[in-house]
Amino acid sequence: MVTLTSPNTTAEKIARFAFFATLVLLPLRLRMVLLSRPNGSIYSDYTDLLLFLPDVTTLLTLIAWGFSRQFKLQPIRLGPAMIWIPLAGLTASSLISVASSVDGALSLYHSIRLCLLFLFYLYIVNAQVPLLTVSLAVGLQGILQTVVAIPQSILQRSVGLQLVGEYPLDPAWSGVSIVSDGAARFLRAYGLSDHPNILGGCLAFSLLVLLTIYLRSEGKNSLILGMTFALLSLALLMTFSRSAWLALFAGSVFILLFEARARGWAFLKSVGVLFACAALVVLPFIVMNSSYFGARLNAGGSFQAIRAEAQAMDERAYLNQIANQIFTKYPLTGVGMSASPVAMKREYGEFPTYYQPPHFTLLAVALETGMFGAIFYFLLMILPWVAFSRRADLRSNPRVVGAMGLLLAVTVVGFFDYYTWFSTPGRLWQWLAWGLVAVSMELPSPFGRGQGEGES
Repeated sequence: MVTLTSPNTTAEKIARFAFFATLVLLPLRLRMVLLSRPNGSIYSDYTDLLLFLPDVTTLLTLIAWGFSRQFKLQPIRLGPAMIWIPLAGLTASSLISVASSVDGALSLYHSIRLCLLFLFYLYIVNAQVPLLTVSLAVGLQGILQTVVAIPQSILQRSVGLQLVGEYPLDPAWSGVSIVSDGAARFLRAYGLSDHPNILGGCLAFSLLVLLTIYLRSEGKNSLILGMTFALLSLALLMTFSRSAWLALFAGSVFILLFEARARGWAFLKSVGVLFACAALVVLPFIVMNSSYFGARLNAGGSFQAIRAEAQAMDERAYLNQIANQIFTKYPLTGVGMSASPVAMKREYGEFPTYYQPPHFTLLAVALETGMFGAIFYFLLMILPWVAFSRRADLRSNPRVVGAMGLLLAVTVVGFFDYYTWFSTPGRLWQWLAWGLVAVSMELPSPFGRGQGEGES
């Protein structure tokens, strides 16, 4: 007897598979240049129209989901108003910014990408994406990056995977991201990503998702989770990304605090085992490279004494200052979605550093989309926390706590870097976090106190 599969079911399966693939491939820099648009000394990735591999799987997700919707009568769910309304406003602000952009074609391209990200958020809400699916995908994502990042750090060079997007790497080359102790240069791990900071953020966010699952696994798959957690922690250290370290710390403390309040402090024994195993893996690397970690953490006044660290600090402060000055000239309209490097070159022909967005996400949003875009983004930053603080049922729901811990980590990164607003991997993590928060707040707790994660 032959069983026929409906087009609706097939489309939904394709959408789920493509969504899973998007999360697995999310940090990859492997891409196609749709249109090269050189603009002098501006880094070409800021002005070219690019199509990344995760973009392809995202488009496949949305197309398959749209096809499946043809066979459903129920309306599309939008999620909590406190998320979807400012998110729609932010998307609209990016589109409006095209009209006054210093580079209309570039802003239009990135505004369309933001429209697709809004649909990506809607898919997460309507598919009620379970945390377990996300954890499996980001676990694979982390392992895929780790098996490249760890050898890069140990060998201090690239490992020959340029065909799948790896940069040619040598710590002696100009432009390669390194950490210095004042005497030697040490290559920061890139994996297959565009930059160590991006890889670090992706690993930190993945670790928080894995931590949330581990806390409710009740021993099931704890060995696999523990090994994955330890390896990703080592790769995260090898990126030397301070913002990612801080994001993981903030998210972990938040999740553990609310889990302890809900279940009692005794459960922390199992967490202690997890962290102890991770420490056994990472401590040898820390000890062997203590001078580099000291440089990244201002030991001995390294932020002033070591040229590379001082230059990084000065560069960030300068970019934020310039961004503020340009914003005051275009407070309502902004300079155009993703056009901040172009605007900086237009306003300042002589520039002591690379043209790039300011290293503070809210400022980058304000600069590019104007005051109203910044207001919508600010609302997205605070409204979920207002709801979380006012509702006891949310604070006791482990799914909500895990999603809010992830959102906290993404927000922390945004205080020190711009990639959660500007780059494809960062955007996907940011919109994923908003989607998971929306789903978790609309669903009841999937498990009671002390129980393992059920259907999720």
